[in-house]
Amino acid sequence: MNRIYFLWISLLVLLFSACNQNKSAESKQSIDNTSTNYNVPKAPSQLQDEEAKINYVFVHFWDNFNFSDTTKVFNPDYGEQAIVDYLAYFPLVRLDTLREGVEDVFNQAKIDNSVFEFFKYQFENYLSNPNSPMRNDLFYEVVLEYLISSEKISAVDKIKYESLLPLVRKNKPGTIATDFSYINTDGRSSNLKSIKAPFTLLMFYEPGCSVCEETINQLKNNPGFNDVIEKGGLTILAIYPDGNEEIWRDYQSNIPGNWINGLDKDQAVVTKGLYMIKATPTIYLLDKDKRVILKDSNLNHVIQFFQNI
Repeated sequence: MNRIYFLWISLLVLLFSACNQNKSAESKQSIDNTSTNYNVPKAPSQLQDEEAKINYVFVHFWDNFNFSDTTKVFNPDYGEQAIVDYLAYFPLVRLDTLREGVEDVFNQAKIDNSVFEFFKYQFENYLSNPNSPMRNDLFYEVVLEYLISSEKISAVDKIKYESLLPLVRKNKPGTIATDFSYINTDGRSSNLKSIKAPFTLLMFYEPGCSVCEETINQLKNNPGFNDVIEKGGLTILAIYPDGNEEIWRDYQSNIPGNWINGLDKDQAVVTKGLYMIKATPTIYLLDKDKRVILKDSNLNHVIQFFQNI
C-alpha cells in the first residue's frame, strides 16, 4: 500500500517538473522525430494563480495530441503515458471541469474506433483496476456516465456499464454507509450502525492475503491508532465477508484484541452487492453517524486524515 501511495505522489510531482533545454533548430527537429513522449501544453506565463494554471493545462491538455496517428497513440510512451499524466490532474480540478474534460477527450478519440477503444480501456484500467494506484470510483463514475450516453459503445457494454454504475455510486464519500449484520468472536450478532464511536475504520479482509496482513500489522503496531482506540475515539471493524466460519476462526489470533473481528456469515455484503470489494483489504473511514469519509482507501490516506484533524 505504501508503494501505491508514493507512486501516486510521484505522478503528481512529475506534472510540475520539466527540464528546459535550448537546442538548435536542426537538433530540435531530430529530437521531435525520434521522441515518443507527448508534450503537454504549458500554462501562459501571465497566469499567476496556481489553480488557474492547473485548470488551463487540464482544459488544453489534448490540444497537441495526434488522435489520428495510431502508431503514436498505441505507443505506451506516447498514448498511455499521456493518459496517466492526464488522470493525475483529476484530483486537482472541480468535478464539473472534470466531466467536461472526459467528454472532450472521448469525443476527440471517436476519430477512430480503435483509438476510442484504447482510451476506454486505459481509463477503465487506471480508474477501476484494484491494483491501480489511481483507482477512484468518483472519477470512474464520471467515465461510466459518459460511456453509457455514448453511441460508440455496444449494446452489451451499455448493459454492463448500466449495471456497474449503481455499484460504483454506493457508499460514496458524504453518504451514510450501508448497514449490514455480522457475528463477532463470541458468537453474538451485531451490525455496523450499532457501533458507537467518533470514527469507525471498516476493513474487509481475507485470511492469507499478504497485503491484508501487512495492513493489519501496520495498524496493530501504530501507537497513534492504539492510543485513539484506547481513548474511545476510533473503532476498527475487521470483516471477513466470504462466510467460511472455520477459516475465520482459525485466523482470529491475527486480528488484534482491541478490534471488532466480524464474520459476514450470510455473505450479504458480497451477494447483495452492499459494498464493492474489488480487492482486499478494502478500507472505509466513517464518522460517528456512519457517514463515509474515505471510500476504498488505503492506510496512508487514513493516517493523513487523522494528522489533519
